Amino acid sequence: MLPGSRGTVRAVAIVALAACGGSYPAAAAPGPTTETTAAATEPPPIEVADAGDKPAAKPAKVPKGPVGQRAQALREAADLLDKAQTALDNGNKDLAEMLFSSAELISGPDAVAAIAPSFREGAPPRVTTPTVKIEDKGAQPKAVGSSDDDEPDVKPARGKLTGSVKVDGKGAGGVLGFVTLEPIGRKSKGRAPKQRVMEQRNREFAPHVLAVPVGSTVTFPNFDSIFHNVFSRSDASMFDLGLYKGGEAREIKFEKEGIVRLGCNLHANMSAYVVVVSAPHYVITGDDGSFTFKSLEPGKYTLKAWSEKSKAPITQVVTVKAGDNTVEVGVAADAPAGPSPDKFGAARGSGK
Repeated sequence: MLPGSRGTVRAVAIVALAACGGSYPAAAAPGPTTETTAAATEPPPIEVADAGDKPAAKPAKVPKGPVGQRAQALREAADLLDKAQTALDNGNKDLAEMLFSSAELISGPDAVAAIAPSFREGAPPRVTTPTVKIEDKGAQPKAVGSSDDDEPDVKPARGKLTGSVKVDGKGAGGVLGFVTLEPIGRKSKGRAPKQRVMEQRNREFAPHVLAVPVGSTVTFPNFDSIFHNVFSRSDASMFDLGLYKGGEAREIKFEKEGIVRLGCNLHANMSAYVVVVSAPHYVITGDDGSFTFKSLEPGKYTLKAWSEKSKAPITQVVTVKAGDNTVEVGVAADAPAGPSPDKFGAARGSGK
């Protein structure tokens, strides 16, 4: 069957509908479905019914030959576009964009470029570079990013700092975070940009927290058998990678310091963070909030710390002496709980 044929179209549309948190039109007769999910909260695969919820028609014969199959695929794309417009008219922008993107996969972006802004206005900028094939070299760890590991000093400096990050005065309890150090009164040089991977596997991101220097490039491969739609609405980097299937990837270059929260527009449970740093010393905290900097020149530093339960990092000044040093850092658990909003900024399940 050609790419964008009947089964593929319905598979994408079903994923979009099943994952969207809004209210759904009445379901039509079931068609081909994608891989089922173990998550009890995700609704079963459904399709959008035509207006009036007409009785299901008998399945049409599958056209033979490349011309017939392509014609049928384009009819499916037109049907998806009609349903996308209906969803948009009903105020469900998220569902409308999912259906539009499903149609776009069939027709190709050029055929629908003129109407794309109608469905994507209010969402982060869409990345339109072609996807690339990527080899699966094994699962990524939960946390990646340490200046000591990324660029170890040939001759370690005389100071060492160990510490822990407390969240509302308590232990981290398995919540990750980061700590950076910037020298005060001395010139410092940022670390060289890195090439890193943020994968989608088993309906999760990995690493969960990734720290990279400014200018680094992160590749986002999908290693699942289902579609994903990675996006970020964070000020440090706003983007929408669009829909792509297993074995494919797009990448983003992170040019601005800050915390980038990632989501998947099809799976509300998926979240991760890319921490983009300009400081020369950085590290991801352990599950217990602990951290270590092995090689520091004695002197004063601006310490910045954050937990994934925090809205924003805190800063404080620390003094590092020759030898071992310790510090305890406190951050607030003031970040909103629950899934992040969809890529239009609406709460999941709001149907907006």
